[in-house]
Amino acid sequence: MPGRHNPERYSDGTGRPPREQEDRIAGRLGGVRVRGSGASQYSKGDVRNVSVDDLKFLVECKQTQKASISIKWSWLKKIMAEADAKQCEPAVAIEIQGGEDDPRTDRDWILVPARVWEKMRCRND
Repeated sequence: MPGRHNPERYSDGTGRPPREQEDRIAGRLGGVRVRGSGASQYSKGDVRNVSVDDLKFLVECKQTQKASISIKWSWLKKIMAEADAKQCEPAVAIEIQGGEDDPRTDRDWILVPARVWEKMRCRND
């Protein structure tokens, strides 16, 4: 239908909107989901107000219904620039829905740059 959004853009293919992942990640990390999923020019990223010790993070959420996901350089560049503008550290949360169902395996993973990991490790030593 002309003038209407494409619902596939807002779905992971299973009919579940990415908002569910963003809400879950915000809850797990103690942050707040960004209204409009970072679509506004003023509110970037998907989850904000995430803190680990005194480090603040801006999180970009990605998901797939497949058993693997490719990490795109464009995602990393985007969240690095957005986090830098907000004086935060960047992080990417990925959800891998496909693959073998194993209750011992967490489907949510958080990626941070090695320099950020080093800061976190040094602060806890």
